[in-house]
Amino acid sequence: MVDEKAWILHWFDDIWAKANSEYLTQLAAEPFNFHLPGGKSYNLTHTDYLNFISIWCQRFRNVDFTVLDTIQDGEKTVVRYQCDAVYSGGWARIPTKRQKVLITGIVIFQKKNGLITDCWLEDSSFDLYQQLTQYLD
Repeated sequence: MVDEKAWILHWFDDIWAKANSEYLTQLAAEPFNFHLPGGKSYNLTHTDYLNFISIWCQRFRNVDFTVLDTIQDGEKTVVRYQCDAVYSGGWARIPTKRQKVLITGIVIFQKKNGLITDCWLEDSSFDLYQQLTQYLD
């Protein structure tokens, strides 16, 4: 991966996988807008975002992100990723299973003046639910 895209790896490997505040400060404006599936949108401080990520890191452990594709267009960057993790409980009222799961998704980042101002997340939450419950199997 070329150097100008190293920030993407830091986003996944350091911020999402480890809730690293140093990289969040370097990469994102404060506050910044975090958009979730279903149209929910939050204007979050770094502290708020790291609290959200810390909870996620408690629920999903042994996280390993793989960046599959990136597309850059002006100040927007689209990243397709996958994540292997172990579910440790606490998500959607699903009991702890210590089960390996695969999460996939797309993130769109918008930058202004070199800092992320908006982050849109679309992930495979429904498939994750299926993996953990076998609801429709």
